[in-house]
Amino acid sequence: MANPVVFRRNTGIGSPDAESDAAYLSECFLDNGDVDSLMDTDDPKCIVLGRTGAGKSALLAEVLKRGEHAVELSPEALALNYVNNSEVLRFFEAAGVNLDVFYSLLWRHILTVELLKMRYEIKNAENQRFFLDRLGELFSRDRVKERALKYLREWGDHFWEETEYRTKEFTRKLETDLKASAKAAVSFVSLGAEGAKKLSEEQVIEVRECGNRVVNAVQVKELHDVINLLSENIFDNKQKKYYIVIDRLDETWVSDHVRFKLIKALFETVKTFKRVQNIKIIIALRTDIHYRMIRETPTAGFQEEKYRAMYLPLRWNRNQLVEMLEKRVRTMFRRQYTRENVSLKDILPANQIEQRSAAEYMLDRTFFRPREAIIFLNECIVRAEGTTRITAALIRQAEVQYSQQRLQSLGDEWRRDYPNLLLATSLLSRVENPFTIESLGIEKAEKAAVAILEANAARDEILEFAESYYFEDKTTWQEFVENILLISYMVGLVGVKPEPHLGRQWSYLDQPTMTRDQLKSTSLIDVHKTFWASLGVIRRGKGAYGHDADQ
Repeated sequence: MANPVVFRRNTGIGSPDAESDAAYLSECFLDNGDVDSLMDTDDPKCIVLGRTGAGKSALLAEVLKRGEHAVELSPEALALNYVNNSEVLRFFEAAGVNLDVFYSLLWRHILTVELLKMRYEIKNAENQRFFLDRLGELFSRDRVKERALKYLREWGDHFWEETEYRTKEFTRKLETDLKASAKAAVSFVSLGAEGAKKLSEEQVIEVRECGNRVVNAVQVKELHDVINLLSENIFDNKQKKYYIVIDRLDETWVSDHVRFKLIKALFETVKTFKRVQNIKIIIALRTDIHYRMIRETPTAGFQEEKYRAMYLPLRWNRNQLVEMLEKRVRTMFRRQYTRENVSLKDILPANQIEQRSAAEYMLDRTFFRPREAIIFLNECIVRAEGTTRITAALIRQAEVQYSQQRLQSLGDEWRRDYPNLLLATSLLSRVENPFTIESLGIEKAEKAAVAILEANAARDEILEFAESYYFEDKTTWQEFVENILLISYMVGLVGVKPEPHLGRQWSYLDQPTMTRDQLKSTSLIDVHKTFWASLGVIRRGKGAYGHDADQ
């Protein structure tokens, strides 16, 4: 560059999370075709799946930006914590009443009203009266449409109210009907799940029968008619598209028990709305939460493969990540330094690092997600303050801090499932890469088990594995190591080459989980390069199973 720039203090290429990155996202959003797929109401893809930092929120923000008629619903605004905290619902569910139908109908109700509010711009009582009167005139002689209008009149007294109001209103009606259905046990209802334990066997049977009858009768036919009304007579203008976007479902807005049931019900509801033309319900979910939802809420009739056509898994390749970084680097310099186009090659070292270009070296230490690439480059920029270029030495310095941060973030991401995950990484500390199960040895296995047991942390599978091996002598040290490595594979800590003739597999690129049969004593295992610095991995020379070719 003719006029070299100097990196200033507090300079960076944006924030790693979409909520804090509005300024850069508006100029640097990289569309790889996913936006068009989501905005095409004929395209079935509407459930965005990706791990933390894959760009889910940024993608949904772009849909909201481009959609002329688009609204976002957040879990907090839906007042689903009211459903979670209902002692009435807890009582009947503990007695064996299946509330899945109610959860699905609640979503149908919320989404139907939200769509009608958008379509007819219902903001007050006058708007609502005009809307219902107009529909009444159109369908006065159609019995099916009349039934749908009756439902809307019954539940639409406060269309213009916040979504929170409608959630509570719908739930309270069910609570009232449920309490009235089981008069013999009504004195225990206020005690919630604990009250259900006080019922006699005869009372449990009565509550279950009455409760299921009430839940299954909640306006099922009328809501079905309303959705037909939406499809045939309301959203029939192909020139106008309507979008409802639901993000942040992976946050802790209600207890996991209710949250997973609500998310599964939302999946089923979104599928139901697919027959309404010119509208699209778009939701985003972390891959691990999706996995847990399926694992922890097994229900008869739910076939996950029926939903796969609706999935939009977020994947990034090297070229796309480099392009994303290029956009952000140009924007950073254009804003703070010069109008000249400054690229990555202008600020990164020209010489290779371990036979890789600087950009490739850095991306090797990510799960190919935008957030990690942004964090790593920002760490390099911080260390380049007062200089004109990021050197190889600065990249290596930044890598230490970056690696430690990513390991901690991985622990945070999986904390609800595996609170002992970071303790279990002692098994991978100072390993020679790649390694086999046998090469770790019994001494390392014992040290890892002791570290887990002495921490006295929350119970999880990792703690149970350690107890089974170290205290109960139910498993061998090899089996203990296998169990830890299977979890390590799933979260992305390690990759596995099951057989010499097979390629190395990573959970974020290949199959998300691995079975015990696939992980053999001879399998070659690699700690992901992201964690080499933080775990002190010893790098072997490249041999037949060279590291770089597989990442």
